[in-house]
Formats: sequence, C-alpha cells, structure tokens
Amino acid sequence: MNKKIGFLMVTGMGLLLAGCGNQANNKAANSSSASSSSLLVAKSNVKVNSDNMSPQEAVSLISTYCGLRYGGNWAAMVKEAQKEGLQVNLYPSSKYQLSDGGQGVAYDVTAGGKSQGLVYTVNNDDVNIYQNVKENQKSTKLATISKSEMANYVNQEGQGKLVNDLAAKAQVVDKRSGDSNSSASTSNSGNDHKYGRSGTIDVPSEMQGTWYSADNDADSTITFGSHTFTYSGENSSTTTQLFKQDSEWGENEDNYTNEGIQNATKNWGKASFFNMDGSRWLNIRGWVQNAGDGSSYTVKTETIDGKQVKVLVSAGGAGNWVDAVYYQSKDMAQQNADKKFDDLNYQ
Repeated sequence: MNKKIGFLMVTGMGLLLAGCGNQANNKAANSSSASSSSLLVAKSNVKVNSDNMSPQEAVSLISTYCGLRYGGNWAAMVKEAQKEGLQVNLYPSSKYQLSDGGQGVAYDVTAGGKSQGLVYTVNNDDVNIYQNVKENQKSTKLATISKSEMANYVNQEGQGKLVNDLAAKAQVVDKRSGDSNSSASTSNSGNDHKYGRSGTIDVPSEMQGTWYSADNDADSTITFGSHTFTYSGENSSTTTQLFKQDSEWGENEDNYTNEGIQNATKNWGKASFFNMDGSRWLNIRGWVQNAGDGSSYTVKTETIDGKQVKVLVSAGGAGNWVDAVYYQSKDMAQQNADKKFDDLNYQ
C-alpha cells in the first residue's frame, strides 16, 4: 500500500499543535514551503505520467516534487540543476544510516555532481525522501510517497515542463563499484586487466533503472546501473559489476578452475552485446563461466491496454528464449503476470 507522509503548513497564529515532534516538523515545512516559490518556473499545461519513466525522468520528477513540496535545499538544488544539469549518484544504502534503506540503493541527487545530502531510496513504487544526509549519522526520512502521487502534485502546480527539461540533461552515475562498502570494490574503469577485465560495459540509458516482474509465480526485480546489474528475488539480492573480458584470458582453461580467481571475481559479470531478431541484447555471464549461454536483456515496446509501454525482456538458453518480462512498476507487473507477447521468442 502506498503511504504519503506530509508536513502541515501553519497559516494562522491560532493553530495549536500537540507534541514537540509535530511542532518541529511543521516549522520545517513552513519555512521550506516559503522558499519553494523560488523554484517555480512559468506554469504550463505540460503533464507528466509516472508510468514507464526512464531513470532520468524519474529522478527529475522526484527532484521537482521535493523542490516544490519541501523547498529549502531541495528547491535550491533544482534551481541550480536548471543551469548545471541534474545528476544522481547511486551508492549502496549501507553507505548511510537511513531509516529505510529501500532496495539497497541510495540515490544521491545533485546539481552537477556535488553531493548536498539530498537522498532517496525506493521500495517498489514508493520513494523514501531524505535531506541533510551524511555518512555515519542517522537520517530520518521526510516522507514516503509514490511516483504517481508526485506526478499528480507536479501537474497540479503546472511544473510538468520543468520535469521534462531537467530529464533532458539528467545523468545517472553508478558509483557502487568504487565504494568501500560494496562487496565488489573495483577500480572505476576496470582497465587494470586484473583477472582479464579490460574495461566496463556501459549499460544503455533506456535499460537503466528498476524493473519489476511477477512472471513464473514469483516477484522479482532487476536494477541496472551504468555498469551494474542487480537481481532481487524473494529472499536474496545480488549485485554484479559488468566488465569486458579479454579474449585471450578467457581462452585459458586454468583461469576457470582457480579458486582464488573464483572468489575474487564472484561479483563480476562478463558482459557483451549481440543483435538478434531486430533487437540489441546485453548478455551477462559469470566471470569464470565456461559453459552455458548466460542471461540476455533488451528493452522493447509492447502494446498493453492500447498504450505503448517499454518493457525489459529477459531471455536465455541456446535459442535466447524469453523467460520473463519486466515492467517499470510493480502494479503493471502484477497485472500482466505471465502475459505472452506475439513478437517475443518463447520456448
């Protein structure tokens, strides 16, 4: 169930609040809301829809909503981002002491890349919002709210064009691979040729973000970063760093049986692209996997209830057979569980 936690705005001297906590929250909301007017651009009739958003569109929606709703640092950041560009850096949520770490990823929203402690995490369709986040300090969320509720609020305020303008220049940068809290800490480029790696793989921007599936009688999510792949099932979640593998290193059979190499590269994935059936696929295999075809992914557009919807297709096996379809919202995944599309190759 989506939850929305709002701050009350004090508009009259006669309103009395019970409890110190409520007084503090309302004081913060009142001062923030007062400064949020500086964020507003000229109102327009442009509307945004939270369904089927790209990662760049999602962070732009969340930033615009927070700037409008909470003002203060969020509003100042968005105002600066209109000039410098919006950038969200992805870290493991364990980097911070957040009251709700979401699905394990902390999204640090910045104007031009410099952190200002403006962070959110995601639980399915719900977004947990924070500000003044610092390492080694506990942070309490401002609110939990769904993207659809954010879109409604932004549209109500006539700021849909601002979301689109920010999204046009927004960047999503996955910094988990170089973080000290990451289980697979690596150099940022992967060009050191250690254990045969020869650079990172750049995940296509349209593939980046979190995707949901309810196929095969099980809920699961896939999250692609710029160079990472995270799969979350019922009781587990694993993140794989995606690298190119040197062909000569890969031809040495001894590398696949070396226990030291196996342990050191357990969170690395050998990634490559191939074209099939008119689509460009990203194939991921274990770093020391010497048999099997791995798993492959592509983004396609399907018609659902008369609308064009982007989906992530997961396939595997010798025939690259489709084994699951992922959607950009949990509700859509559940509504279309085990749905078969005519243009996809099922076994």
